Amino acid sequence: MDLRITKRFGCNRIRFRLKRLKEISLSTKTIYKVLKRHGLNILKCKIRNRKYKRFAMEKPNQMVQMDILGPFYLQNCAQKNYFISCEDDCSRKTSSEWSERKRSVDVLDVLEDYIVENGKPHKVMHDNGKQFTSKIFKGFLKKNKIKDKPIPKFYPQLQGKIEAYNKIVKNEFLAIENIPNVNDGKKMYSMFVKAYNEDREHGGINGYTPSEMFLMKGTRLNNSSSNNTVKQIKESVTHVGK
Repeated sequence: MDLRITKRFGCNRIRFRLKRLKEISLSTKTIYKVLKRHGLNILKCKIRNRKYKRFAMEKPNQMVQMDILGPFYLQNCAQKNYFISCEDDCSRKTSSEWSERKRSVDVLDVLEDYIVENGKPHKVMHDNGKQFTSKIFKGFLKKNKIKDKPIPKFYPQLQGKIEAYNKIVKNEFLAIENIPNVNDGKKMYSMFVKAYNEDREHGGINGYTPSEMFLMKGTRLNNSSSNNTVKQIKESVTHVGK
């Protein structure tokens, strides 16, 4: 019950957590009945029928999805805030930062963090926002031999995985946490992203955490190629537009 009330877990998340930590196997139907009996069946357990075909990359770093969530505002503050995220399509492992701006250089900072941590992706999927269509962003991808993959207009379903992450941020971070100011909020969000990658069971990857799936499905770049990539990134991004 605590997982439902304090963490707002759905039936699948509760099932994954019980199996992972308590070695208790229950069906989602059984969990739903228990929640209903206690008046906690606020969210439906059924999966909505999709009108589009799902896809997923077979290995990590074949493709990442990038997006910007916001603006959002803290209480009694008119300052705009954004979450800029980069998510591996295969494992759902994510690099994400709280930012007061959403320039191309801010987007590239997040992509840089992802590459330093996980290696260079083969291609980047994104919408047609000006941050992703700028000469700075496209020039960075070209220099680092990363394929540019913008989605068609009016077809956000192609970025379903990063949109799902945005929804998780809204429901499990913004809706729950009491954020006193931007500086504390950034620290809290960094902890949230770490927990998302390392501790949170993900329904889209059979209850594994994104970090577990990343390790299961692939390996990082070797140290020499990773170091070269980091050097290229710093040379091309650090002073652009700042």
